[in-house]
Amino acid sequence: MKGRYIAGAQSHEWRYESGWVFQNATYQRLSITKRKARMKTRTTIDVGALIENSRLGWFHMTILFNTCLIMFIEGYDMQVTSYAAPAIIKAWHLTNGYFGPVFGFGLFGYLLGGTVLGHLGDRFGRKKVIIGGPLLFGIFTFAAAYATSLTGLLILRFLAGIGIGASIPAAIALTVEYAPAHLKARIISLLFLGYTLGGTLGGFVAARLIPVFGWPSVFKLGGIAPIILAAFVALTLPESVRFLALRQNRPDRVRTILQKLSPGSSFDDSDDYVVAEERYSGLPVKHLFTKGRATMTVLLWIAFASSLLGHYFLTSWLPTILAGAAVPLTYAIISGALLQGGGGIGGLIICWLSDKKSMLFIALAFCLASPLIILIPRVRGSALLMLAFMVGFFLVGGQIGLNSIAGTIYPTDIRSTGAGWALGIGRIGSILGPVLGGVLISAHVPVRLLFVYTALVVLVCAVTISVLSRITQTRKSLGHPAEIEINVERSEFGSRR
Repeated sequence: MKGRYIAGAQSHEWRYESGWVFQNATYQRLSITKRKARMKTRTTIDVGALIENSRLGWFHMTILFNTCLIMFIEGYDMQVTSYAAPAIIKAWHLTNGYFGPVFGFGLFGYLLGGTVLGHLGDRFGRKKVIIGGPLLFGIFTFAAAYATSLTGLLILRFLAGIGIGASIPAAIALTVEYAPAHLKARIISLLFLGYTLGGTLGGFVAARLIPVFGWPSVFKLGGIAPIILAAFVALTLPESVRFLALRQNRPDRVRTILQKLSPGSSFDDSDDYVVAEERYSGLPVKHLFTKGRATMTVLLWIAFASSLLGHYFLTSWLPTILAGAAVPLTYAIISGALLQGGGGIGGLIICWLSDKKSMLFIALAFCLASPLIILIPRVRGSALLMLAFMVGFFLVGGQIGLNSIAGTIYPTDIRSTGAGWALGIGRIGSILGPVLGGVLISAHVPVRLLFVYTALVVLVCAVTISVLSRITQTRKSLGHPAEIEINVERSEFGSRR
């Protein structure tokens, strides 16, 4: 291995020209360094730099395939209740409004799983949580097929939601931690595409299964599939190599994984592994409101809450409302599926436009979704299916774009805190959407007026993102720096530089 000799003010290092190392709070191009010791020379490998500067290969694709499958099944399980709801309401002789808490408690379980149990991936490893989450929600989803009361179904969906909420952050974290730096955003969009397609397939599966086998069949499928998938993932998915390097107790596993990531490189038993991580001092959330970020943070939270309120009202209630408005059940269910499918395609295109042009394309997507939502109860037949797809394209696709905003408007050292709190506040909207829908339906609010209310909420989101875009552009033009505190964790020596 060849390198250049760099003379620093206080240290001497061999430098290789890929990756990053951080010294005296400044960036220097570096991937692998050789530290000169008195008795012997050790090779220090920056694991993060090696991954971020790697090319996409079969090992990356294996990881992406596994995590996309996880997101796909979770998307199916999150939507399965809405597809089964019309048949359950009919079989149990319920009114539509009574079903709102079932949707709400499922999302509340998701919220608790993500916030209360989300840290388990950092403590015990991403892979264990990715496997444990599907096992948990698979068992409770399968049990829902045998529910005999609304209360029992509500409890089972709440418990299943906890498993889904815990596993999604771990799947995202593991995938991103293996992603090359120039592909991270697109890989995140592919994960959410898998989630969206899972919800889409659920509608088509439900439309086939429920008329023949009854509503329990979709819960049985949604319970068996994640349990089988958990066993598959246990055999094929590696643990996060960054997590293993920080744990400092399995250098053999780190070496094996790095060899798969970089087949052309050679790693020795004496190699010393380094992971560079960004740290912040004090309570992380307080930094979201300092240095002029307060207005930006509040606007982002409003955008998330309003977007997810409208999104989850439609995804939860659309099949039921349409079925109650004399739309054939098959058309009602497929409309819900196309809403999700349109979002998957829309998300890819809207994110690409936002990345290449401006954040305003995300605001435009929500603005276009608003009048289309008003038209939903006014059309029938194939026009309804096309309209559902277009609403999904702009509304659900816009939400995927909104996720990307949360990951880019904050400095690096508080980026995950900013995105996490935005998603958490957004979950409040996702819970309120189905519950408020149930309340309004119970109050016999006209169907057309329900969709007008939803359109207004989505329009609020569009206006908020427009203002947010202007603020972020102003901050960018003023050159606000990202304040970064860097620590380098040494896998063998346990020291920090």
